Amino acid sequence: MAQTDPGVIPASPYREEPGTLQRDWALFTALNFLFAFGFAIYSGVFQNFLRDRYGPAPLQLGQLESLREVPGLLAALTAGTLAALAESRVAALGLLLTGVGIALTGDMPGYFPLVGITVLWSVGFHLWAAVSPAITLALAKGVEGGRHLGRMSAVGALATLVALGVSSLTARLAPGLSYRHYFYAGGLCIGLAALLCMVLSHHAAGAPRARLIFRRDYGLYYLLTFLDGCRRQIFSIFASFTLIAVYRAPLSAMLLLQFFSALLAAMTAPAIGRLIDRVGERRPLIFYSATLIAIFAGYATMRHREFLYALFVIDRVLFNFSVGYTTYLHRIARPNELTPCVSMGVTMNHIAAVTVPFLGAYLWQTTANHQLPFWIGILVAGISLQAHYRLPPRHPAPAV
Repeated sequence: MAQTDPGVIPASPYREEPGTLQRDWALFTALNFLFAFGFAIYSGVFQNFLRDRYGPAPLQLGQLESLREVPGLLAALTAGTLAALAESRVAALGLLLTGVGIALTGDMPGYFPLVGITVLWSVGFHLWAAVSPAITLALAKGVEGGRHLGRMSAVGALATLVALGVSSLTARLAPGLSYRHYFYAGGLCIGLAALLCMVLSHHAAGAPRARLIFRRDYGLYYLLTFLDGCRRQIFSIFASFTLIAVYRAPLSAMLLLQFFSALLAAMTAPAIGRLIDRVGERRPLIFYSATLIAIFAGYATMRHREFLYALFVIDRVLFNFSVGYTTYLHRIARPNELTPCVSMGVTMNHIAAVTVPFLGAYLWQTTANHQLPFWIGILVAGISLQAHYRLPPRHPAPAV
């Protein structure tokens, strides 16, 4: 039997390859930062841009948001038709479409062209959303997936933090700056992220993928992503619009609010990921849904803007718990079915995303009651709480 010289350190299997795992992690971290930075610039100013340029009624806002989420319904089908491409190539295509669409947002001559360009970049965004968790887990090589997902969430939150800080400072120092320049900057950053994504190596690719997956085994995951889509749309759209349209929060205040949200999210995301790795998904997600009930109740009953600001920040931190859905799927999915399952989950999420904004806006406008969508949110969070009790109480014991 051959002896190994104890004084010689075995070579890493990645060290001799031109594209190493460490290099891919660096590239993927950088492109996540650029994407989140660019998208935060866009998100930070868009609703103020919409109010100042078009002055939409709640129903128009709901229509725009519903149409923006239509590509999410097609996420599973689109990712399935691109099954021959590696995840990194699908992600690069999605990032490129997103960057171009966001860059052109401020140049649209009217409301309906704005809807069109929004749907265009949304196609790209949802391609990226469908495959980016699978790239993270592929790079993790099956070790501490929750921690790595939490780390990528922290990178995104840090990028959001920096972007909102820059945007807030810009809004104060140059209050007359056109919204168009914000959109150009955001689109450019996302375009650069697409270029970095193109040079990821084979480490970023998972196993060969099936095209479309809808197994009964994944039913709970699909239910949870559907309910989370309802929750996310109610809060992300109507909480922001309530502060802007009802309480007249200015651009500088919204940017500052999102800045602090991103700061706390960046600080807590890795810890939440490690917690899920250690205790499983059940208890953290039960806490998540129970706290959401309290947040929705606050928006439905409170009238003090400062209190609503605090709830806005807390909800952004709680969003980090949603990595538990991906880690749960990673534990139950067959090796070649992770990406199509995530894509189908995105589709289930966006069944809610297409219907909730329009329904909520219709109820707001017809009843002249902006609290009504949040009462619906309490119901959704309550159903989610019951569904989270169906998750396994802890990770199964490792085989010996």
